[in-house]
Formats: sequence, C-alpha cells, structure tokens
Amino acid sequence: MSDDEHPELDFDPLDPTKIWPPDQFPLLPVGRVVLDKNPVNYFAEVEQAAFGTGVLVDGLDFSDDKLLQGRTFSYSDAQRYRVGPNYLQLPINQPKTPVATNQRDGQMTYRVDGVEAGENPHVNYEPSSLGGLKEAPKSGKDHTPFVQGPVIRQKISRTNDYQQAGERYRTFHDEERDDLILNLVSALKQCDAHIQERMVEHFMQCDPEYGTRVREGLKQSAEKIMH
Repeated sequence: MSDDEHPELDFDPLDPTKIWPPDQFPLLPVGRVVLDKNPVNYFAEVEQAAFGTGVLVDGLDFSDDKLLQGRTFSYSDAQRYRVGPNYLQLPINQPKTPVATNQRDGQMTYRVDGVEAGENPHVNYEPSSLGGLKEAPKSGKDHTPFVQGPVIRQKISRTNDYQQAGERYRTFHDEERDDLILNLVSALKQCDAHIQERMVEHFMQCDPEYGTRVREGLKQSAEKIMH
C-alpha cells in the first residue's frame, strides 16, 4: 500500500483491528523461509529463538502503525530479559553477515565486536582515534515520509467495525460457522443476560444470520438448564 492517506477506503488502514483486502492490496514476497530439517536441540534452536520487529535488514522500514511502533521497542527489550542481553550472539539468532554494535559485555558474551576485522577490541565507542570500530557508510538515503498537521491523541474516525467481520463470517464453510457459534454460545452462556444481548447485537450488525444463530443457541442452552 502506498504511503498516503487513502481516503477511498472505508476504514483506517493503520487500524490494527482491520485487514487489508488482498484483492486490493496483494501480498508482496520479500523473502523465503525453508524448513529443511528438524531441530537437533529444541531448547537451543526453538526456545531461545528471539524474534522482534526491531531487528530489520536494509531496505525495510516501519509503517506508522502505532501498534508496530510500540512493539518495535518492547519486543527487543522482552528478548533481552527472556534470553539475555546478548541474545543476538546466539547461533540461532545471529545474522549471517557479521554485525558490529559496540555492545559491551553482559551475560553470555562470547564475542567482542571488531576482533575479526582487526580493530582495537578495547574501544567500544565511536568515533575514536585508537583504532576502534567506525560507522559503516550509508548504502542509501534515509526514509523521509511527508507529515503535515498536528499530532494529537484521538479516536480513529473511520472505524467501520462490522463490515470485515461480517464478510469473514460469510466466507466460512457450514462446519466452520457451526464451530464458531458453538464456541461463542459455550462462552456466553456463563455471562449475565445483558452482556449476552450486547454481544448478540454486535453479531447482528456483522451479519443477521450470525447474531440470530448465537441468540438461538443461548436460548436453547438456557432451556436445557431450566429443565
């Protein structure tokens, strides 16, 4: 999707509760992951795998999605707490091309930046006249999105909260709808009547059949309890 306002859409494309219709915005391949073997050691290769939106390769950047912006900070912090401050040095997480960050010491350190290239391993700052690491030249221009207007905190103006949910319901096969209704009724039958009715009204706005089936399922469940 191009980086602009898109007033032709009836929802905000940065609303994390919405999906981008694939017929309007087809997925673009950016890479390939191939599973060519099973883990030898589950803990080393699965439990310690640490993913995060803040770990990017050149050519990728962040959108203005507020949820993504927050995760970019929090995920890396969570991995440092969960696995360790040097989690990117672990074989399962380390990049194929050596990356020098000037990160120094901490738990599980087993490599010092710059030693392989012959730089002074005692210097972990830049710039330095003592032969330490030097920042690599930029390979491209910085991303400079155009922004105009005040930055404020407010509700999303284009919500359209029911259309996509209804469209998804109508794409389900009969057995998928049956499972969905059964799961919802099983959960909602434990709630007070006013909460049940509020949820049914949401489902009705998504699709009349959707709401009607949930309401009938709750009624049948209540009748079984009474008898």
